[in-house]
Amino acid sequence: MMDDYKYLFKILVLGDSGVGKSCLLMRFSDGRFTGKYLCTVGVDFKVRTVEVAGQVVKLQIWDTAGEERFRSVLPAYYRGAHGVLLVYDTTSVSTFRSLDGWLKEIRRRCPDRVNVFLAGNKCDDLVGRQVSQQQATHYADHRELPFREVSAKSGANVNHVFAALAVGIFNRLVATTPPSTRLLAGQDRKVDPEDRKTAENPKIRLLSNGRLRSKPIESCC
Repeated sequence: MMDDYKYLFKILVLGDSGVGKSCLLMRFSDGRFTGKYLCTVGVDFKVRTVEVAGQVVKLQIWDTAGEERFRSVLPAYYRGAHGVLLVYDTTSVSTFRSLDGWLKEIRRRCPDRVNVFLAGNKCDDLVGRQVSQQQATHYADHRELPFREVSAKSGANVNHVFAALAVGIFNRLVATTPPSTRLLAGQDRKVDPEDRKTAENPKIRLLSNGRLRSKPIESCC
């Protein structure tokens, strides 16, 4: 059992309703998938402990409701966020077109810099695809966002995107930051009793060689 951690990173999972945010988080935190539609009411969160550059990091991942009627409860949860996984649905062009609105909201709600990683979910559904990988890659490059297509159903690249986001936050707040201004959130704290079970989840060990890298990407097909 992992009883303590060095850093605590708060990550938000944002995107329109139905893009599969809850399913991605379930796949990452519990290693399972359900085909049933999961509508998040307000906000939910899960915890996963990982290892970055030999340091134990607790990821507190907040799953937010994408429906407009729940947007009013979100502003408070942006506070203190270190990273955002911004998700669209590769089988729904409307969710892709909503990304600019989400990025504008992130900039407005998070005055301090946060790491944003773009993920295109449901890439296993080749028949229903409406957004090509080339379109999304061009969009991400233009906005200087790291990007990967994922599948909560098959598990392809799900660990990769969360790991890469954790690595990006670590590099920004710890590895390249002077010690006097280095991230303090969560340092040398104990895991909360209610989080102990999730702390038992297998660690993600990321390669350490200068700037950190996560494991190779997987094919969605």
